[in-house]
Amino acid sequence: MQPLKMRPVFKERVWGGRRLADLLGKPLPAGKPIGESWELADHPRGLSTVADGPFAGKTLRWILENHRLAVLGEKRARGKAARFPVLAKFIDASDRLSVQVHPDDAYAAAHHGGDRGNTKCWVVLHAEPDAWVIDGLRDGVTRDAFASAVEKGTLENLFTVRPVKAGDLVWIPAGHVHAIGPGIVVAEIQQNSDVTYHVYDWDRTGLDGKPRALHVADALETINFTGDEPAPRGRGRTADETGLLVEHLVECRAFSLSCIQLDGRPWAADTGGGYVALIVLAGAARLVSGERPMPIRAGDTVLVPADASEYVFEAAERLTVLAAAPQGRAPTQ
Repeated sequence: MQPLKMRPVFKERVWGGRRLADLLGKPLPAGKPIGESWELADHPRGLSTVADGPFAGKTLRWILENHRLAVLGEKRARGKAARFPVLAKFIDASDRLSVQVHPDDAYAAAHHGGDRGNTKCWVVLHAEPDAWVIDGLRDGVTRDAFASAVEKGTLENLFTVRPVKAGDLVWIPAGHVHAIGPGIVVAEIQQNSDVTYHVYDWDRTGLDGKPRALHVADALETINFTGDEPAPRGRGRTADETGLLVEHLVECRAFSLSCIQLDGRPWAADTGGGYVALIVLAGAARLVSGERPMPIRAGDTVLVPADASEYVFEAAERLTVLAAAPQGRAPTQ
């Protein structure tokens, strides 16, 4: 099977904007604040489709139902009904996102049948001056202190606020309180889940003009108050040559992630018997795998199936691309 360039699903959000068109050339629907572009999505709330080629118009769900072994590889193709393992997005936060937390797999299975927990990360593409994110709770915050702050309306005093800039990685394991501040665009790689517990929303109303729902009870059962958050365990810079930089960012049970920067030289990698999701953050190149070369540019997302075996970037022009793969399979050299 050849690599599949995907067509995203756009999500209107009260905090969204228009930067995905300006920065990544996305054909956004007119007159709507678009907060999310679901680039590689196999979920009941969003199904990305193949943009061109012999499978043009087919959903990722259809691809898996009919070509599961080819896409996922022999080791990961068990269970015909299982969703694709990850969900890849671009997020444009023109305003603050709600402060939120995601459950782990066990809690999601017990309370949201069919959905997984959600461990994820952000790679910052764009950040206005003084941009910030909420990255957890302050040291020593307990469950009782959190519940009391909810009642008193003083939750903002409990958050850890972190400045961010373009190129930063933000690691968000399940149970970690987080939010994106205004003026930020990120690429998000996450477990394939859409379970979110909102704990604070800045006294804001939704697109319907009504206060947005909060999920404090579930959040209190989900938040990791011990502070023992597992690190992303990326290996850092694993290749640094003229025209090539590879950084291994994340290694966790749900996925692995590397960032490749390439300019003026070819570079090849193999799939290692599993899928590779390529999310292009900047620049352009030609992706070669099998018989059909594919031009790629900033904003494109391409699924390289397991049985493609090898993929090659040629004619790269200041290319920056994320490569998400199963645990232990993101490229490192």
